[in-house]
Amino acid sequence: MRPKHRRKKRKIAALGLAVLVLAAAAFVVGSVFYATVDLPEALDDDLSQGSTVYYSDGTTVMGELAAEKRTSVDLDEIADDVENAVVAAEDANFHKHPGVDAKGVLRAIVNNLKGGDQQGASTLTQQYVGLVADIRGDGSYLRKAREAAMAMKMEEEFTKDEILNHYLNIVYFGRGAYGVEAAAQEFFGLSAAELSTSQSALLVAQIKSPDGPYDPRDPYGQGGNVEEATERWEYVLDQMVATGRLEAVKRDAITALPETLDPTNDPEGLGPEGFITNGFVLRELAEAGIGTDEVLRGGFDIVTTLDADLQELAVERTGIREVAAEDENMAAALTALEPGTGAVLAYYGGENGAGLDLAADVGHRPGTSFNTVVLAAALEFGIDLWSPEFDGSSPRRFETYVDDQGEQIDLVNIGGAQDHEVSLADAAAQKLDTPVYDVAEDIGGDLIAQTAAALGVDRMWNPHDVDEHGVAAEIDPAEPHEVHPDIGIGAYPITTLDAAVMHGTLASNGTVAEPYFVATVNGPEGELYQAEPESDQDMVDPGTAAEAASHMHMNAAEAALSVESGRVVDLDVAVNASATWHTGFATGLSLAVWAGDEKKEGDGSSHEGTIAERIWWQVMDGRSDKYRWSPEEADAAFAEEQRAKEETEEEEQPPAGESVDTEEAPETSDTEEATTQPTEPTVEEQSESPTDEETGLGWFGGDDD
Repeated sequence: MRPKHRRKKRKIAALGLAVLVLAAAAFVVGSVFYATVDLPEALDDDLSQGSTVYYSDGTTVMGELAAEKRTSVDLDEIADDVENAVVAAEDANFHKHPGVDAKGVLRAIVNNLKGGDQQGASTLTQQYVGLVADIRGDGSYLRKAREAAMAMKMEEEFTKDEILNHYLNIVYFGRGAYGVEAAAQEFFGLSAAELSTSQSALLVAQIKSPDGPYDPRDPYGQGGNVEEATERWEYVLDQMVATGRLEAVKRDAITALPETLDPTNDPEGLGPEGFITNGFVLRELAEAGIGTDEVLRGGFDIVTTLDADLQELAVERTGIREVAAEDENMAAALTALEPGTGAVLAYYGGENGAGLDLAADVGHRPGTSFNTVVLAAALEFGIDLWSPEFDGSSPRRFETYVDDQGEQIDLVNIGGAQDHEVSLADAAAQKLDTPVYDVAEDIGGDLIAQTAAALGVDRMWNPHDVDEHGVAAEIDPAEPHEVHPDIGIGAYPITTLDAAVMHGTLASNGTVAEPYFVATVNGPEGELYQAEPESDQDMVDPGTAAEAASHMHMNAAEAALSVESGRVVDLDVAVNASATWHTGFATGLSLAVWAGDEKKEGDGSSHEGTIAERIWWQVMDGRSDKYRWSPEEADAAFAEEQRAKEETEEEEQPPAGESVDTEEAPETSDTEEATTQPTEPTVEEQSESPTDEETGLGWFGGDDD
């Protein structure tokens, strides 16, 4: 029998030989692979190609994203603390490894096998070549091998300082800034050479997740906050101490997160279109899986839904931009979109496109422009809109209409108008608050709010729930909130974006469409994204939508016939208004305009002659033919309306031999009925309920003329 120790030695020798053979094979394979990998031809080019945002025609440029935010500087023009911070936080062994950190790789493998957070162990050199070769998005092991080979080759051709300089000139820090010079200007308004230790650490903190949790200003709405920014900033500073790049005493003296510039106060300003380019575009693409970083450096062609001509008309030719300039308490907002699809066609949320969006983020009290919702809710409740059974006198008192002390107060119609016996439809057309409030109190505020939600209103603000700063609580109108009946007279603020969606629903006979701004995105390799409009045809009954909007056609006819400019009656135009709002629709176009005093939202004295009215009609009168009925369509509508009326008259004729009631109410023209706002209590008016055919054909409530 052979001794056991001899057998053991032979096994070890055999194992050693096998390892050598495998190692030799791996070396040969690795050498061949290494030889086939080349460095990118351009080390700093094509990394921050800005994306271009176009109007819907695909040729008219709306804006650029990050095209200008990159400036290369030499290493001696960058503060030493930036270099120290980036090495300490991103690659502590940068000056020791040959492009790949073997210890870091082993540490990452062990951590990943143990189920810890996934770690890539990429050195600064690997990160750099991965960016310039545009392979950072590939998570495969082959990508990591290519990246490692490139990194080692780069270390053979460039010094550590040159590599660090290249890296700091191309890495993305957030806010559209590529390279430390652009980032220093964007975050602090300083050059890279002027940055303090604290500022350097906060900039380097952004590299891990640019435009993410570590930007305390959170300019793109990606969830950044002071707490997470502080935690990452402190980590960078502590790493600088741990790697000997910052004295502990100096570190202890740094206690407060450095103040950054507020991007909403950008002195250059983004202009009105900034809300679209830097807001809705980035958010919609992020929801589609295309991150902000990709957009800002990907060289994409982004085509929006915005109509260039309509936007130019709405923003540049109506005077909407001058509203706030003439009075610091005044402001204005506008949204136009396509009914049925939700494609936004024109948009104005204010002058500073990086600031507070007055069209989507701020609610404004709609006043009497909201009465259409009450009509829709009343129909759902079973109330006849055309029966003259409501009291439109003014002033009136109601059990729930009270002051801060709970005492009942007078509710007065606009301009003191009144009509003792009026239908709900005529009350809405005449802007009579008292009968509308009467109905709202009867059917309840929650039903009206939920009807608004069904029509497409996503957000409201409760004027009866205000914090110590005077800010009203935001509510979801689809949920029960014990909403006050004054919602019926427009006391609950809404946005112009939601108002446009709501009127788009009415225009499309009940189809609720989700608003969207991005149509397509094309990258260097082809199409990346195409919008799929979201709509719901089951939220609102088509008949309810048409009948609730019928009074708006009366208003449009009244407006057309009352001006001296010769405006003709457009059958397809419908409009509603208050002292600060003008809303409505035409063929393929839903338009909501708000303009008023930010402090008091208008005096409520009239819905006529307002700034909002002027802007709305300028857009509607100047709209292109694509948003109008053709002459053939108009003629067909007139003919169909006449046919429907004749059929109705025939059905109402009594059978032969039956007596006929000869008492008839005096004839009243459309215009007279729509414009009359009697001030004497003796006036009585009646209007017949339209047929189903008429409510879908632009019915005005009277004769054809």
